[in-house]
Amino acid sequence: MGRVRDDPRNPDPGFADLYSRLPDASDLEPWLGLARAARPPVLYLGAGAGRLAAPLAEAGIELVLVDAHPGMAAQLRRRLPDGKVHLALIEELDLGRSFDLVIVPSNILETRSLLRSAARQLDVGGRLAFELINPHWLAAGGNERFRILDLDRQAARIEVDYPDGTVQEGEVELVWPEAVEDWLAEAGLELIRIFGQPDAELDESPTFYVVAVGARLAQPGEDL
Repeated sequence: MGRVRDDPRNPDPGFADLYSRLPDASDLEPWLGLARAARPPVLYLGAGAGRLAAPLAEAGIELVLVDAHPGMAAQLRRRLPDGKVHLALIEELDLGRSFDLVIVPSNILETRSLLRSAARQLDVGGRLAFELINPHWLAAGGNERFRILDLDRQAARIEVDYPDGTVQEGEVELVWPEAVEDWLAEAGLELIRIFGQPDAELDESPTFYVVAVGARLAQPGEDL
């Protein structure tokens, strides 16, 4: 128990410990369907302790895994000893190759710089699929275990309760669903699909999913 923070540049050991105790994901969509339709391997940014990555690998998906937290990377290597695991910040990632599909199944690509960095990992015509916290859901009050301490159009300060009593605290920059198309265009991406969680309207879904295609790659010296 205690309080933890997700800070990629100053990793909190307790954050990796918390995620190593969480049960594996039981619902693998939309990631499994997207991965099965893509040319392998799939690049997974922010793979954490493997609670989604391990079931995807068990389902036959070839993954290249990246996380900035040493504790998370250690968990990934333990759980997937034959996998390719890279300890790196997304902004500094250079694997010397590009990918047909990049997935980011958590609220990581919340800034333009992170979105551009993820887009740079794509093949021409490759797809980027990611998940973001829904500002409309936050504005409606969240829920009993997801507390909003402060909220404006640009950012939110939140606390999340976990079953063992641990509290995760953090600040998130907000991307509103209605602004996604223009936001993607700034990174050289075109929107394919935006949708909420199953059985939830987009405005009422706690998170939402975005699938985009790389319109073009940056030229040398060009910042998309």
